[in-house]
Amino acid sequence: MIKVIKFYADWCGPCKVYAKTFDKVSEELKDKYEFVNINVEKDTTGLAAEYKVNGIPTTVVIDGDNVKSESGRMDEKKLKAFIGSE
Repeated sequence: MIKVIKFYADWCGPCKVYAKTFDKVSEELKDKYEFVNINVEKDTTGLAAEYKVNGIPTTVVIDGDNVKSESGRMDEKKLKAFIGSE
């Protein structure tokens, strides 16, 4: 299953705005994709470092060996296109 990871922080204003869009899309597409939220300040997995997250919010899509990353907020249409659902 394709994994979609959102990296964020609680204090980040753009992250709070983006969270609504990410949550809406994740609810719509939860049967096709695995959605994960990772707070960079509490990340014990090391994924933020592994995927070289330098800014937040950052969205990472992992499809087998293919990994793509996008920093910044996206609207619903752009997020779906980035994931590959449209």
